[in-house]
Amino acid sequence: MNGMPDRSAPITLDVVIPIFNEEDALDLLFERLRATFSTLRLAERGVSTVHYVLVDDGSTDASANRVSQAIAAGLPATLLRLSRNFGHQNAVSAGLAESRSDLVAVIDADLQDPPELVFEMIGRWRAGFDVVYGRRRRRAENIVKRAGYWFFYRIVAFLSDVKIPLDSGDFCLLDRRVVRAIAELPETLRFPRVLRAWVGFPQTGVDYDRPARQAGRAKYTLAKLYRLATDGVVSASVRPLQVAQVFSVSYLVLILVLGLLAFSRFPSGLGIPPWALVIYLLILSGNFVQVFCIYILGAYVGRTYLEAKGRPSYLIMEVVGRRDGDG
Repeated sequence: MNGMPDRSAPITLDVVIPIFNEEDALDLLFERLRATFSTLRLAERGVSTVHYVLVDDGSTDASANRVSQAIAAGLPATLLRLSRNFGHQNAVSAGLAESRSDLVAVIDADLQDPPELVFEMIGRWRAGFDVVYGRRRRRAENIVKRAGYWFFYRIVAFLSDVKIPLDSGDFCLLDRRVVRAIAELPETLRFPRVLRAWVGFPQTGVDYDRPARQAGRAKYTLAKLYRLATDGVVSASVRPLQVAQVFSVSYLVLILVLGLLAFSRFPSGLGIPPWALVIYLLILSGNFVQVFCIYILGAYVGRTYLEAKGRPSYLIMEVVGRRDGDG
């Protein structure tokens, strides 16, 4: 597909689905996929074929076996088994790299991303958009997690050099040329939702209410959410380094201002010697600035070190269910 000049013509669709210990949700997932992407509904929406790319991200349960059984029973899918748990973002990257079709959708296995919405996304694509992302109006989770995600998306958007849509995760539909552009980017530490914003192309969002998980437990612990947030901010821009520079310069200005105030004498009513107040404020603000800057520098230095090693984002241990035309 070279730019898809005729967007009214029948198209092919790949659906990328990362999996990590989702055996309890897979039966519901397969049932929902069969109902959503039935032959009749595909024909009505101008989709000639659909193929699922399921990426097992080092599951320790029976997820891989369940997917293999479904493929043997006729599910039009390919299973990529990664050699260990490389993380959700790398699993998405592996699925995108394996995709072949005109359009590629990315959804979660827990059905919090309604697969039915993919057809509305295809409608937006036919209207001329190359990237259609799901934008969450509400999410059925506890208030702490909702607040954490709310702040995460806004911090990443504020610190990014490119426009990152608010409240949009990995759930999206991508044109083949966007998938190709993302694949050509050289970094090994990949954050697909940031990369899809960076490559550009016409983009739009589809609003939806994110339901609760249909089965199983959430896989994102607080530690994983923290890492996700840090990776997102670092991959989005170098603006945090600029913030650290501003803090450092502000600290220097603070020293000069406090020094001038000390020499001009504080009001006697404070009851605190000027030199003691100056020393206290210097120590307090200095420690804060140092810790803050070291934290930011550490995040970038650590990821620069990982990039310099040049290791791949993931390793594929096994491929099950090759599609027609594969050797």
